[in-house]
Amino acid sequence: MLEYNGRMGEKPIKLCFVDEESPKEWKGIINDKLSEYYEKAYIDIKTEGSKDILVILELNPTDMELKNEEYIHKQKDTFEKYYDNILEEIGSSNQSLNENYARRS
Repeated sequence: MLEYNGRMGEKPIKLCFVDEESPKEWKGIINDKLSEYYEKAYIDIKTEGSKDILVILELNPTDMELKNEEYIHKQKDTFEKYYDNILEEIGSSNQSLNENYARRS
């Protein structure tokens, strides 16, 4: 599960999230999936030795978008849903692999 940790900077705005639950073996797959997001999103490699996965979402809003108080909130919610879908996809893919392996054994 992804937990919002705060924001840094003005442009680009970096929204910081922490994933304390996902297996660290998933980092590469998660990062690949994040690269498909419509905004720039990635795992912060500076936290390589950490037990948590630090995820950054970079936003380059227009001045008009920044004036909209809901902009950051909507971006955060949309991204959290996208991340949850990534985890579900990875989890179901791993479950299918495990089931196939169990059938062969």
